[in-house]
Amino acid sequence: MADREALEQDAWRAFVAALGDQLAATWPAMPERLGERYAAFIEHAVQQAQQRGLTLAAGVARFVNLVFVWGPSFHDKPGFEWALGLLAAPREREWATVHQLVRRSIAELERRPEARISAATLRAADDQVCRAFGGSGRHGAMLAGLPAALPLAACDLEAAELRLLDGPPLRAYRLQGDDWQRTPLDAPAPLRIDSAHPAPPVLGMLSRAPADGPAARLQLRARAHASCGAAHPALRLAGSMGLDLWSGHETRALNFPVPALAQAPAPGGPGSAIAEETSPDIHLLELQVCGLRDDGDPLGSAALQVWAWPAAQWWVEVQRGVAPAQVVGEPAPARGTTRCRVECDGDSRAAQQLERGFADGLDAATGTALRSLRSLWQRVSGVEAGALDAQLTLLAGRAALSWGWQAKALSEPALMRVVGRLDMQAIEVDLQFSAELALEGTRSRLRLRCHGAVPLVRRFARETPAPTLVETLLPALERFRIGFEVELEPLASDTGALLQITGACSGALVGEAGLRPRTSGGSGWEWFAGLRLEPLMLPVLLTDPLLGQQRRSVALLPACTLLDWRLG
Repeated sequence: MADREALEQDAWRAFVAALGDQLAATWPAMPERLGERYAAFIEHAVQQAQQRGLTLAAGVARFVNLVFVWGPSFHDKPGFEWALGLLAAPREREWATVHQLVRRSIAELERRPEARISAATLRAADDQVCRAFGGSGRHGAMLAGLPAALPLAACDLEAAELRLLDGPPLRAYRLQGDDWQRTPLDAPAPLRIDSAHPAPPVLGMLSRAPADGPAARLQLRARAHASCGAAHPALRLAGSMGLDLWSGHETRALNFPVPALAQAPAPGGPGSAIAEETSPDIHLLELQVCGLRDDGDPLGSAALQVWAWPAAQWWVEVQRGVAPAQVVGEPAPARGTTRCRVECDGDSRAAQQLERGFADGLDAATGTALRSLRSLWQRVSGVEAGALDAQLTLLAGRAALSWGWQAKALSEPALMRVVGRLDMQAIEVDLQFSAELALEGTRSRLRLRCHGAVPLVRRFARETPAPTLVETLLPALERFRIGFEVELEPLASDTGALLQITGACSGALVGEAGLRPRTSGGSGWEWFAGLRLEPLMLPVLLTDPLLGQQRRSVALLPACTLLDWRLG
């Protein structure tokens, strides 16, 4: 490290010495007048340049050349406020600052015909300095050189405009009263880039994947402030379609396609993954100029990422009937009807897989849960001739939802809009358990009943960044807890013992149903339902003519998970 620093210092001293020799040949009167003090004069001028934030060797050389014209510390003298103002520019603009110092000095000399140095002489001297040191590095990094040649001629943008052309004809599904209508989505306004409106880091738009139809097109119109030649302005577009380049007059007005990514089908079929925040196709758009002006603040090159989201707008309707009452254990469990409709941009999509997700998924799981309950009931100690009559439906009723990306402004990322209406029952249940209970010499007729309905009625809409998608959809579920009622009817027994209820039965049927974030990976929301059994304990009093009274707690049903279903 120390050797590297020493080499850098030697390289900078060599540059300063070469600069002194170059300027002595250009301005021979100065070394003749200063004699031995000439080297100190050069060193002092270089230090002044560094104090003003100049680090490029070529920039320092051009500044020192101006010292020969205007004298040491010219920027601090009266009448040179323009120089002081230019030198106050941010340090990352140092090359533009030096360029404008030279251009303004030339203009000042042209305005002063009595000046001892002509504008043409300064212009020629500056050209010689640029040729001699234009490829040098900067202070502290002289050995590395420069990655590209420094521009010498003005080359900058005045303004540019990006406009969406030939975008997909977007029509969003909206809930108006009790009806769904497809209404147009407004196209985003053109995006202007100029000194008052810098380019945003991300440009958001909607488009189609190549397999889904023509991609949306962006139009660029650019007006150059000045150009260094045919190479600038230049436009570079890199993305999934490859690399495209335009330059010079081609950038005045052109348009190009910007596709979106093809989206993987939802595992549960079309319409099953709700409000999925799919990935955009990211393209890099670079509008390139040298970023050099003879006066004023340069606009410079513009680089922005173009994010193209899929434009598809979805609508799904689910209608589910309540399953009829049934005796659990019969060969064919009863189910309610399920009908689904799925649309994308006004076109019907196959809904059979979504219907099967409810009928062969949720309803089949409900049937399995009822058979599990019957089996648990029949295995309770002391239960004889256990039977279960049941009516159980989860997510019955009607639900309609719409979602899709929307891009209101090119300067902002797109957001996922979602509108929905749920008029459902999270659960509708009537479980009636019956059996004879034989316990320590007693016989009783036992009946358990669990019945109730818990509505899931929600309205939600998100078409602005706030609230977030999570805040919008998180309430779209219902949790429930439904207790049990118990009847115990004593029957005659040989022992004369009697069993009586002394308190409420503990335990309940608990669960939740509705929408939640997808648990199978990826984004979006899924339908789900869960059903669990809390342990049922019945406090009783056993009265025996011989043994007296004993308080007991009878275990009727154990804790277990009955159903865990999801679709998405």
